[in-house]
Amino acid sequence: MIGAMVAGVALHFETPREAARTVAVVAVLTVLPVAVLMVRQVRRGSWANADASNRAERPVLFAVGIIALVALLGYALVLRPGSCLVRGAIAAMIMLAVCAVVTRWIKVSLHMAFGALAAETLLFLGSPIGWILVAILPVLAWSRLTLGRHKPAEIVIGLLVGCVTGLALR
Repeated sequence: MIGAMVAGVALHFETPREAARTVAVVAVLTVLPVAVLMVRQVRRGSWANADASNRAERPVLFAVGIIALVALLGYALVLRPGSCLVRGAIAAMIMLAVCAVVTRWIKVSLHMAFGALAAETLLFLGSPIGWILVAILPVLAWSRLTLGRHKPAEIVIGLLVGCVTGLALR
């Protein structure tokens, strides 16, 4: 969903070539570090699964995610100060920080938070991809519940956090 959101937003403001570069930068600076962390933690036996489903697994996930977003923000501020990446990185960073703090009490569904953020952002821009993501959100919620990764309240809070972040991003 992050890829769909970044591509949709970038295509709204940039040429297709610039949008492809934006997606690649986001993938390298944010998605790749988190993916490497997931693989490493699961292979070492530090995480039960790639979702960091246990609350105790979350601090390192939040740390790597926020550091990756700081790198993206630095890139955007230095090389592309007028880019949508600046506001997007700040919003995602704040969202992750809120989820990190709230994790002391409840394990917010990051899948739902990022899904809601992506859907709302794309809907605001008038992208039909936003409607596709909205249609996927109930399936995503069902999967998180069925897999036992989250409780209903965690799903709802993730959805709300993503929606509030999307509104703030506007």
